[in-house]
Amino acid sequence: MAKTRTFLFDLYGVLIKEHGSAQFERVARAVGEPSKNDKLHEAYESLRLDLDAGRVSEVNYWNQVKLLAGLEYLDIQEVIAADYKGLYECDQDMVDYVLSLKAKGHRIGILSNIPEGLAKMLKEHNSTWLDRLDAVVLSCDIGAAKPESKSFHVALEALGEKAEDVTFIDDRLRNIEAAREEGLNTIHFTGLDSLKESIQE
Repeated sequence: MAKTRTFLFDLYGVLIKEHGSAQFERVARAVGEPSKNDKLHEAYESLRLDLDAGRVSEVNYWNQVKLLAGLEYLDIQEVIAADYKGLYECDQDMVDYVLSLKAKGHRIGILSNIPEGLAKMLKEHNSTWLDRLDAVVLSCDIGAAKPESKSFHVALEALGEKAEDVTFIDDRLRNIEAAREEGLNTIHFTGLDSLKESIQE
């Protein structure tokens, strides 16, 4: 068998289906003030890292978004439901591949940016395979989110590995670059076929 390796995977855009612009479009429809969509999008993005890292609650996050975007009214529970809708659906082909790596003796970890409410939904729908992995590190649980240095350090500690012995896989270049700065090996994820080639099992 090939030498045992340790892989640290992102979730969204890699193992969990990402909705791209459709996610924000759902939020904008729930808000219902189309003339303020540009300001809404700016506020939504600028505050997101703190939400993912659990440094602000969901209610505080949306109240800040409302203030920054100058919204007249905001039903927080409605926009949260729109924001998170369907964001727990896994890419089964990717999950099967990751589990096949695990079955061959490789160690597998997760490092994902995710707010608390969505993390609960994710676990409810994906515990059968997440529970089989060696470490699952979610930003909302550790007070830090990628590309922040602390997030990588916590994940490495959870895996019990040194940075140079771990390969990090993510679809976002800023996270890949941050991981490289921390000394991890990296693979920029663009699809399952290219990932298999990069790993060369």
